[in-house]
Amino acid sequence: MFIYIVFLLFISYHISLGQYDLSNVASGTKMSVNDDMFVSASNTFSNFAVLMHPYRNATAGGSIRCNMRYNTTDRFVHSVAVVGIAKNSTIQEQFMFVFAAERMSTMTPYVCIGTIASINSTCVYKYQCTDMAAPGSHQEYFLIGVDTNGTYAYGFTSTFAFKLDIYANQLIVNTTTQSMWPGQGFIPHALDAADTWAVVAGYEYTIAYKQDYETYACLIDLMTFKNASCVQVTTETTFLIPGDVVSYLASYELSVSIRGNKVIVGVPRIATVTVLYNLGTSLNISRINTLSSIDSTSVGRIVDWADDTTIAILVEDPYETSWSTTQIFFYDERSITTASPIFSFPNNQQILGSRLLRPSFARFSITSKGNMAILTSNADILIIPNAPAGYASRWIDTTDRVFVFYYQPKLCIGGTYKNLTSLGPCQICPPNTQNPGTLTSGITQCIPCSNDSSNSFCPLASLTDIDLSTVHSYSQSLAYPETGDTTDVENLLVKNVFQISSNPHCLLISPILWTGVVVALCILVLIFMSITHALKCKAFIECGKKAKKIFKQTDIIGEGEMWMGGLATLAILVLVSFAYWFSVSFIRRYPIEEVLEPATFACDETLVNSQFSTGLQLLTIPKSQEAQPIFDLLDQQTFNLTIELINTGFTCNSVTTQENLRNSKYVPLSMDCQQSIIDATTSVTIPLPKHDTTVQINMTGPYWIGGIRLCIRGQGRISTSYTLRELDFCEFYTTSNQAIGRLTSIPITFIRNINMTQGLSESDSTLYSGLWMPTFSTIDLSDEDYYVEFGNYLRYTSSLTVIQVILDEHPFYIKNIQQPIVRTPELIFHGLLFTSLCIELFAFSFLIIKLFIMPVYRWGFYLWKKLRNLCHKSDDSDTSTSSTRKSSKLKGKVNKTSTSRSDSFTFNQSEDDEHRSYATSEIELDSIQTICRF
Repeated sequence: MFIYIVFLLFISYHISLGQYDLSNVASGTKMSVNDDMFVSASNTFSNFAVLMHPYRNATAGGSIRCNMRYNTTDRFVHSVAVVGIAKNSTIQEQFMFVFAAERMSTMTPYVCIGTIASINSTCVYKYQCTDMAAPGSHQEYFLIGVDTNGTYAYGFTSTFAFKLDIYANQLIVNTTTQSMWPGQGFIPHALDAADTWAVVAGYEYTIAYKQDYETYACLIDLMTFKNASCVQVTTETTFLIPGDVVSYLASYELSVSIRGNKVIVGVPRIATVTVLYNLGTSLNISRINTLSSIDSTSVGRIVDWADDTTIAILVEDPYETSWSTTQIFFYDERSITTASPIFSFPNNQQILGSRLLRPSFARFSITSKGNMAILTSNADILIIPNAPAGYASRWIDTTDRVFVFYYQPKLCIGGTYKNLTSLGPCQICPPNTQNPGTLTSGITQCIPCSNDSSNSFCPLASLTDIDLSTVHSYSQSLAYPETGDTTDVENLLVKNVFQISSNPHCLLISPILWTGVVVALCILVLIFMSITHALKCKAFIECGKKAKKIFKQTDIIGEGEMWMGGLATLAILVLVSFAYWFSVSFIRRYPIEEVLEPATFACDETLVNSQFSTGLQLLTIPKSQEAQPIFDLLDQQTFNLTIELINTGFTCNSVTTQENLRNSKYVPLSMDCQQSIIDATTSVTIPLPKHDTTVQINMTGPYWIGGIRLCIRGQGRISTSYTLRELDFCEFYTTSNQAIGRLTSIPITFIRNINMTQGLSESDSTLYSGLWMPTFSTIDLSDEDYYVEFGNYLRYTSSLTVIQVILDEHPFYIKNIQQPIVRTPELIFHGLLFTSLCIELFAFSFLIIKLFIMPVYRWGFYLWKKLRNLCHKSDDSDTSTSSTRKSSKLKGKVNKTSTSRSDSFTFNQSEDDEHRSYATSEIELDSIQTICRF
């Protein structure tokens, strides 16, 4: 018999354990809060956690924490509801709350009033309990609430309901629910009470077979304690499992919250939030919002009003975050869609500390003043006060072994502002505005940046106005010179010697100009000597003879036979001197790396004695023994990667660096970090372990980055005729009026640039120089499109910003060859040829004068003389024809005689010419006379 009794007790104990899950703080309402008091129940530890003045700041004394033990292990608390400061308190501060519970051994439901006070730093408390039903009346859902006046407590189950006078500890109403619910199968799941009315949400089956349950919200008149009306809050037709509706199942939970005359009901099973309006005698559905597109196991298990127009919704594991497996989304009541949250909690400004180990939120509640409290699945408590404009409530880290964690209003961080009172984070400053984050008062509007938009860098979330000239890009990469059109030294000499231009510089150095000046002087000398000879000035004639003798000695054109050739020799010397000056200056302009000054000896001041060729070659092709050392130097060069975070609030303490390996593995890298608060710039320098690698920079915190300047530097080295050039490249990355995205990958491809400079003479060695040239690709830097598509609140859901720099080497290299256009021996040879050319040109000029110009001159002079004689004959036409003929013949002879005596001009006429002159007809004389008259 004894064994039988023990067996029955054992069975009943296990049945009891199955009905009462002590560790589950999500079922029922294990937490309640108002602006004066917070209470949470822990059935596991048989304890109430009580906070008096939970939102009072530290300067006013802070909150008071107390633990109220159950004083029995035979108690399961279903729901709690706070009253706050007792109205009839006989001491300074006495707080009250009510809770609905059961004795697990007898399954007897009862209600209790808990009173607690802190006296001399000691928590004093007591309970007053009243049984509500007979033993064996287990309630899966036992709801309790307190009206907004804090006078009465109301309890609802599927079988009974009651009204309790809190201060008198007296049941006003204790009745069954046959006439209250829409039917006998109604199972209440959630409750919220106003001053004179309440709303109870639950499930009701529609037919006698206890199937086809539907979701209802019932309006309860708390004055008459009767059901005013019930309304179906969803339009679903999905079959509900009766067992899951009657017993506790998280996905079948419901939640209710009242604000004024508005009511919201959360139905997590179908991710639906319904907004209703109390018309006085009935509830009217305003909107039914479904958020089924959110990738979540539960949406709306808890809902609440954050203010008169903002709704807070609990969402289970919407995205992988580093803080919690749940988030609270805040929506405008008129726009509840997947991409329309105003903000979410936690976020990168309002984090959860690592002490909580990514908890799940079991319950949360928001007070009438907008303060929020959260109870986690581990029974930890979060207290988040409503923050005024210019402030955001942020996590206060602690090392104490506590179960209550506080947030405190703090100034908006740099690059953000806040223009209203709310639980949310500060918003990022719009483009062309800034917040340095160093102000001592809250900022409700960001400060305008400089109006000089051309040189101002002030994108989204700026801390300061950056001068773009201080963060410009620069590169050592230069286009390899192209060889000019003329690469032949003869052409260069001819082009630069026989060139004249209106440009003052070109005119001043023009060989033709100065040669022309010398030629002009020679002509003046020639004219002077002719005049002195004509005037028969003996002194000048003697000097002229000596000068002619000297000029004959310097004649290189006629080989000493012409004194005028000596004058021309002076012009040749001037022309050749300029040519030699050009040649000597030109040959020195090699190689191009050593040409530091302009070519003042030529019109083209960029003229160099270099010709160039370039091309790509495959790295796998074997290199010559002479060229291999420059490749070895390039491979041995160490790169230093510097990443400058421009216009950011990230500090050195929030930055880590790593080298990514294969299979998601990585190794940390050492770094040198420098920060300028004034310039809002953080610079990180990393020595790269190799050229072909992936480096990742991790930045943790609630800040953004306006721009990135990525610099690659490396030391140079010289080894005999091989020069490894110093590496120094910087590239500035930004996106117009936007911040850099949370994950940015920057690919950089390096290519070897080999310059081979051949010697000016055959004995000179070939010089090699090498430089790594990075290629920066155009990348997408902004997440703006992502935020537009999936919600602007996502800007604040991550506190990790990652920049990956992917380095790679090109399989080809650039080979540039520089060689002189002309070397010294060749230039000497061409100089001699040019001298010979100049002499021949002048000799040819004399030949042209002798063969063509002088004969034409003599013939013209002869014709002029003849024409003049004929004109004289026509003047004597009154004489007889015979006399005229004789006179003309006589004048012709005299003219012929005088002409033959001239040293400068000698004309030989043939016999035929004399006969023709005598045989001139009278008709010809008349024609000549006519010409003379004209």
